[in-house]
Amino acid sequence: MKRNIAILTLLSPLLFICACTKKKQPDTPFTRVMGAWQKVQYATDDNENGNIDKQELRNQPLDFIDVLVFKSDTTGYEATSINGSKDTSSFVWFVGGDSLYVSYNAHFSIAYYIRHVSSGSLTLMTGTSTGLAWYNYNKD
Repeated sequence: MKRNIAILTLLSPLLFICACTKKKQPDTPFTRVMGAWQKVQYATDDNENGNIDKQELRNQPLDFIDVLVFKSDTTGYEATSINGSKDTSSFVWFVGGDSLYVSYNAHFSIAYYIRHVSSGSLTLMTGTSTGLAWYNYNKD
């Protein structure tokens, strides 16, 4: 009897820890993209060499705030604020391999290549009618 009580006394903290730990979602591009991201830099391939060069990088203007929000139910929105004027556009999204697809409710879709995604930063690239475009976001 004393032996059983001793074993239970030793195991009870372990059982408590196991019962209280939150099940963590798997680390995938989808789970890393989820959340709110504020644009901090952008670039266009001005010299049309097929690459984003260092001299083509630009910081996001302070009076132009652009935030992408990716929700776990694959809906989201882009919120922009330019000199205090605010606009929000809803979209649905999904990740397929190393690509992020965003389809806005206004019948406009964008396919991005995910160059980098971590807990704190997201870098996307896409082709446009005027060439390559690159966007860098920080977790908001």
